[in-house]
Amino acid sequence: MIMIKTKTVLQIILTFSLIFNTNCQTIPQSNQGQNIKLRSITLIPSVLKESSGIVAKNRNSIWSHNDSGNSNDLFLFDSTGNLLRTIRVSNISNIDWEDLATDNEGRIYINDAGNNNNDRTDLAIHIIPNPDSFQGNQIQATSINFAFEDQTAFPPPASKRNFDIEGIIWHNDSIVMFTKNRSTPLDGYCKMYKIPAMAGNYTAKLIDSIFLGNTNNDARVTAAAIRRETGEMVLLTRSRVLSFHQYSGGNFFNGEMTVYPFVDLPGQAEAIDFVSDNVVYITEEGSSNQSGYLYEAVLREASGTNEEKFRTSSLIKKIFNHTLFVSLRNEQTEIENLKIIDLKGITVSLSDSKNDQLSITGLKAGIYILQVATKNGFIIEKIFINE
Repeated sequence: MIMIKTKTVLQIILTFSLIFNTNCQTIPQSNQGQNIKLRSITLIPSVLKESSGIVAKNRNSIWSHNDSGNSNDLFLFDSTGNLLRTIRVSNISNIDWEDLATDNEGRIYINDAGNNNNDRTDLAIHIIPNPDSFQGNQIQATSINFAFEDQTAFPPPASKRNFDIEGIIWHNDSIVMFTKNRSTPLDGYCKMYKIPAMAGNYTAKLIDSIFLGNTNNDARVTAAAIRRETGEMVLLTRSRVLSFHQYSGGNFFNGEMTVYPFVDLPGQAEAIDFVSDNVVYITEEGSSNQSGYLYEAVLREASGTNEEKFRTSSLIKKIFNHTLFVSLRNEQTEIENLKIIDLKGITVSLSDSKNDQLSITGLKAGIYILQVATKNGFIIEKIFINE
């Protein structure tokens, strides 16, 4: 007898450190949060023409750095664009700095894991003390060196190029890293990895993965931030801010997700950090002639009453004679077809057109992804088949 258990999720969950690479172009059904209009606060100082990461100590004290190939300096500026301080990290180079994070002691973590070509074997996160704890304009860093547990080719095939880290956060003594997907064709998934937040050599463990969209503007993550006071974590893409909360076990992707689209797209948005529970700062890269802007984005009203969350889809499922039957609960639409995909991204069962049932004969016990196509879009669930 075959039994099936289901747990509806708002994102594709990968477990047991397996990769889920697929060309499936699907988006979880969702309600969007309010559109956010970016407010330009100031031009960033001219030394930061390629601002690529920020730590906002407060609204008037922002640390940042330049992108790959620039100096190994951190710059402190205020909300009027005045450069306040420069610190040179004397014992490392800026190979491809892509984000900053800070811990509860004020230490700063510099993400040198930008990896556009997915071919680097020298990935690192560099750590410097809390800048408020020392004087002077030079400091030495200690380093976290790491490799991905699931990368074996440098570079991998174009369809599996998802090892570029442009967003990091510090959380519970770990560095959590988020990929900027560079696969061709774009499969739309952001992967989440974790390493200890201390100097040493490590293997980055794949924690989970989530589908963010089928366009570069929607799916490519360029920065991450967390609000320690509330636990809310955000990812930045070119077109929107994605907020994660109500998660469990440190897995942000198994919680609730709220999406905040930009009314008007900024330039090349590269960095984000919280300045209050509902407000973030965002920076963009500039041009050869001018630096970019520091923006403020209000995600929602302070009470949070305006935010809309991705909601769980309701499916009714039953098993009879090695066949999965699916129907929609409270949905004014029809099922187009069903698909089951394994965690390697391989379709293992596909229904005929206009069919709400499919065979699961021969499927081994384990976790799979159920994709339900309707006229209104797709519903995606993680399912567990147990013989």
